[in-house]
Amino acid sequence: MKMDRRSFLKTAGALPIIGLGTTSYAEQYPARPIKIVVPASAATSIDVAARFFIEPLSRSLKTPVVVENKPGTGGLIAYASTAKTQPDGYTLMLAGIPMYLLPLLSTGTSQFNARADFTPVTRVARVSLGVVVAPESPYRTLDDLIQAMKKKPNELTYSSQGIGSTAHLCSVLFTHMSQTKAQHVPYKSTTTATTDVAAGRITFTTQTAPAVLGLIQSGKLRLLAVTGQERWEPFPDVPTVQQAGVADFELSSWLDFVAPKGTPEAVLQLLTREFSEIANSPAYRTFCKQQIIFPDVVGYQELARQMPAEEEKWKRIVDLSKSS
Repeated sequence: MKMDRRSFLKTAGALPIIGLGTTSYAEQYPARPIKIVVPASAATSIDVAARFFIEPLSRSLKTPVVVENKPGTGGLIAYASTAKTQPDGYTLMLAGIPMYLLPLLSTGTSQFNARADFTPVTRVARVSLGVVVAPESPYRTLDDLIQAMKKKPNELTYSSQGIGSTAHLCSVLFTHMSQTKAQHVPYKSTTTATTDVAAGRITFTTQTAPAVLGLIQSGKLRLLAVTGQERWEPFPDVPTVQQAGVADFELSSWLDFVAPKGTPEAVLQLLTREFSEIANSPAYRTFCKQQIIFPDVVGYQELARQMPAEEEKWKRIVDLSKSS
């Protein structure tokens, strides 16, 4: 039987935070609406994922849960402002790889630091990318593309929605591990980065399923491989990059609910339990299947242990992009 949330918090205890008291505060949580910040515009894939959790979380916690979209500057506005929010459990964020990338890519003093300013709450999904080319492209398999890049170093091109984007860094890692070279062409949006590939002006790009699924299904892009550990279910004949011959290659983004550093322990325990229950539900599994994302439920303690290695991983890839 599910434990009442106030009994759960009382049993779990809470760490004190300045100005908020200790156990009494934890026992009263949540006493007002909870806000989930999304570092992107409405109707984007991360926004749609965040909104899936609103209704079941609000029903379980018996308090309104709302989404606040903060697009702009690759997510910097959202991450920097959320990092400075009171760590009281009422402001959460659905974060992705930019939580690590933005500080690493900063040319000056970074406005936030992933490990210093945020604490993980729950991972709810992993998101792989697809390597796509135009339907008229001569490259019908990933090996075709690799061999062409080896024969013509830096003559083929790949696009992304900007320097330092996940799409850019995924392609950097792909060319590095396949021992090939190609020219990066950065765009200002995912739409233009993909439509120029569809038009044949750019050789290839690597993008998440929501960005390219419609174009693949309408025959305007050809999917050569996917970057994660699993194939995309609608395309069972399309291999992963590793299956296509690039040994040990795997790169996925993820969706993590996070909170400002200093959020009480008991609140983190409660939220982890709530998000995990929702993310393990049949309805969420169906949602992920429709979005071509992969459920991956990890609690806050394990995610906190993983943060140093995750930061180091992306630092290596960023350094690689600067030297390529």
